[in-house]
Amino acid sequence: MKKIVLFIDNLGSGGAQRQIVNLGILLRNKGYDVSVLVYADFPFYKSILDKYSIPLVMIDGSNYILRIIKVRAFLRKCGADVVITFLETPGFLGCISKIGGAKWKLITSERSAKKETFTDKKTRFYNIFERYSDAKVCNSENARKMWEQYYPQYKDKYSVIYNPVILSTEVLEPKKKKSEDKILVTVAASYQELKNPLRVIEALNLLSEEERKKIRIEWYGRKEVVTGDTAIYEKAVQKIKEYKLQDSIQLNAETSNIYQLMIQSDAVGLFSTVEGLPNAICEGMMLGKPIIMSRVSDYKVLADGNGIFCNAESPESIKGALQKLLICSSDKLQEMGKYSQMKAEQLFSEKTVGEQWVDLIERLTK
Repeated sequence: MKKIVLFIDNLGSGGAQRQIVNLGILLRNKGYDVSVLVYADFPFYKSILDKYSIPLVMIDGSNYILRIIKVRAFLRKCGADVVITFLETPGFLGCISKIGGAKWKLITSERSAKKETFTDKKTRFYNIFERYSDAKVCNSENARKMWEQYYPQYKDKYSVIYNPVILSTEVLEPKKKKSEDKILVTVAASYQELKNPLRVIEALNLLSEEERKKIRIEWYGRKEVVTGDTAIYEKAVQKIKEYKLQDSIQLNAETSNIYQLMIQSDAVGLFSTVEGLPNAICEGMMLGKPIIMSRVSDYKVLADGNGIFCNAESPESIKGALQKLLICSSDKLQEMGKYSQMKAEQLFSEKTVGEQWVDLIERLTK
């Protein structure tokens, strides 16, 4: 049985953390010996690892220099066949740990496709060490194209594997919609600038009073982007009060119950200015929901025919997308939802994504 170590900064409620937990479940179900390594104690998803008997190893990473030393020491002695890293710093630490030779293979990944990955001084320094990785997995075609543009010398390492969507067995049946109910849009995104809550609020304010009476956005996410920083959340709360939009949008805390909330909604939304492959959209599709999203990531693959697009930078464009959603009949929403689910099964199912990961792992370790 081959041993796989998944390495990320922490198990907080972020998108990459949800992705690595799902990957751990997928690989465990494929017969691998899987463990997860972190260096910060934010255990939001730990209960899911426990449920699937996936061990969690935590190294004290509070001191940057000691973090490098401790991670390198652990990875070089852990007996792994493959180490898979998510996010920039774990990727850098994985590469540093490979210097001097190692028996295990290293797969780094790209989860966000932000331009800063290629222009920021720190990440450009990190990227120099990509020469020590054995493969790089991007979770969107958009991300792969960016890596090929900026680092063509690593071209042979790149591949695209979408995020697996593994739904909880406790997912509920959707409620029967009453004709007088509002259109309910569920958004799962943290309260940070790139997730765009402020422009969404502006867009709601641009709707007519009658239109606002017909829609409700329920937003769920982490209020603190960085510990102690709730600035965007507080601005959003203030704007809602200023525009008197309390009946049209509700800002909620992060939740582990998101699938049950999505299944009760009419559509799943995402309005980000930048994304890798958005978990919430993939999950909404698998749950059979119409999609309303900004033109980010592989949006044409994700939501063409089963969704409505908008320009994230323009409140007017977001308003227009909301208006298009409002005029959709129940039959149209149901039709879009069925198409979402069909696409999701082809793109994100455990079988499809699992075969791609197994193929890569076996190819590297043969």
